[in-house]
Amino acid sequence: MVLNRIDPLKGVVVARIALPEGSYNPLFAAGMVWVTSNRGNVLVRVDPKTNQVVGTTPTGKMPRFLTYGARSVWTLNQGDGTVTRVDARTGKALATIEAGIPGQGGEITFGAGSVWATVFGYPITRINAKTNRVTEQWTGAGGDSIRVAHGSVWLTYQMEAKVARIPVPE
Repeated sequence: MVLNRIDPLKGVVVARIALPEGSYNPLFAAGMVWVTSNRGNVLVRVDPKTNQVVGTTPTGKMPRFLTYGARSVWTLNQGDGTVTRVDARTGKALATIEAGIPGQGGEITFGAGSVWATVFGYPITRINAKTNRVTEQWTGAGGDSIRVAHGSVWLTYQMEAKVARIPVPE
């Protein structure tokens, strides 16, 4: 797998960075590019100044989606239903949280002091960023994408072609 760095003015590839097989979803946060490696069960850290992989961090099984918040990168691990929290400064795993949400689909986001995850069958799982514990979990339809903004959780239902707006629970 290769992560291509593209010059936005010229529209040409200026660097090709080798990544482990099964790498997905790059995210720029805290001065680094972070990429999940589904096959390697790791989070890869790339320094955009040098275009080099500078570290990998073990996660739960099959990390796919990731987000940034509370000075951490968080991965949604589809293989075992956990969420791994990684310190964005050091690249060290701080916690792997048993969220009970394995399976396909999904997304993860940060907002309102919490991590929010969705997978098919569990539309919303909320993790408190201070305690690293699941504080709320809903079952039912959902599992496509999730965001938090304007005091609400925004959840898409791909199978029904719907978007729900849910006020952030206190």
